[in-house]
Amino acid sequence: MRRERNCRTTGETPVEPPLVVDVDGSLIGGDLLIEGIARLLSVSPLSLLALPFWLAAAMVRGRSGLKRRIAEAVPLPPDTLALNPAVLDEIAAAQAAGRSVWLASASDARAVAPLAETVGAAGCLASDGRINLAGEVKAAALVARFGERGFDYIGNERRDLAVWKRARRAIGVGLAARLARKVRALDGEARFLPALGDRPRDWFRALRPHQWVKNVLVFVPLAAAHETDAGPYLVAAGVFAALSAVASGTYLLNDLLDLPHDREHPAKRHRPMAAGKVPLLPMIGIGAALVAGGLALAFYLSAAAGLWVLLYLAVACAYSLSLKRQTFLDVVTLAMLYAVRVLAGAAAVSVALSPWLTAFFLFLFLALAIVKRQGELRGSDRSASGGRAYLAEDFPVMAALGAASGVASVVILTLYIQSPETAERYARPEFLWLLCPLLLYWLGRMALLAGPPRGPVDRNNDDPLSFTLRDRTSWLTGLGVLATFAAAL
Repeated sequence: MRRERNCRTTGETPVEPPLVVDVDGSLIGGDLLIEGIARLLSVSPLSLLALPFWLAAAMVRGRSGLKRRIAEAVPLPPDTLALNPAVLDEIAAAQAAGRSVWLASASDARAVAPLAETVGAAGCLASDGRINLAGEVKAAALVARFGERGFDYIGNERRDLAVWKRARRAIGVGLAARLARKVRALDGEARFLPALGDRPRDWFRALRPHQWVKNVLVFVPLAAAHETDAGPYLVAAGVFAALSAVASGTYLLNDLLDLPHDREHPAKRHRPMAAGKVPLLPMIGIGAALVAGGLALAFYLSAAAGLWVLLYLAVACAYSLSLKRQTFLDVVTLAMLYAVRVLAGAAAVSVALSPWLTAFFLFLFLALAIVKRQGELRGSDRSASGGRAYLAEDFPVMAALGAASGVASVVILTLYIQSPETAERYARPEFLWLLCPLLLYWLGRMALLAGPPRGPVDRNNDDPLSFTLRDRTSWLTGLGVLATFAAAL
């Protein structure tokens, strides 16, 4: 096989057999092809229109051509990838012993070559646009280069059995028990290294289950209407489940597109996908299944609720692909996603939502979305994480807009309290005026905590929801709100 010209080699003949390292799932926690597609969609969302044709061509002509096309379209700097420390230690040990290290990957050479330089490899073998270097093809290429039993090989999947059969020593990364037994049968001295993650807990965390709390908003229309029958609440619970499934599916898409940015963020780099703790391709399948299942459940419960959930999906996808990089349009979109949850709950149980409450929630959610961006901008030298369009000097403007939105929500709340429908629904509506100072206090505190640090205290981060769930003061404020409603009934 002709070696790809982009994979350099020193031409030295090693004294000891070289160490050959697989890339996808071994040296890195992800997959260079999937990461390349995600990067392409992130920088050029319109490429989504061409991607189905590229995939169809790959089914006819082979995957190697698709890999070359993606590698040519977007570079993958090694410092934006999640490297496996255990494999890096193995590479360093081999180099310290005077052995040469090579990379061998089914990914395209244009993506593999920079990685080879980063780890100090003597060279690399990879797919070249015509030949897909995987399985038996990879084994034959390595034997042609180093000879039968002339190399040690680090791999991670079943296809690597073909290579381990012809290697001197086998080293597995994160192998399942059954595959590990097969490798041990080939090499009684085989060794096994840990993967970056791939634990059930990591898979569950990737779905961001803590974000499901937002979907409690589907119950707001029923609570506002003072509904007491259990039936509507069961329907709303179904909508809650549908929105949670669709939201988790879209979060997986968002995290996939945000991989390079998340890996540069001090907190988001620990997310399972960014940290390489879960395989990317299965997560895409899980995301698609969750979206399909959530939509099916929503339409089964109510056609109107299904349409609102479908709107949520469309807006969330637009946000992930493009809108999150549009100044201020991003926070308006986030506010819409909150509001859609309320409207989906109202549609599912055929409850008419007051225009006052609709306006109130829009401004309240806009204020919270701005607080989220304030938290990201706080302490930033130039821009917020995730490729957002804001600069650090935008912080005062965002703070002013957030304060204005919060005050507007309180003003609308006062108009709702004075409305005739409120007087009809509450025996003592005057108690509802206590909601105004409670809300003003909570929003003001959130805005202050999202501001520049003023001391060595635990302050609000870039996720207001996560902060609220662990903040005692927020819980006490919420209890005050419930007590106010109870007194007004």
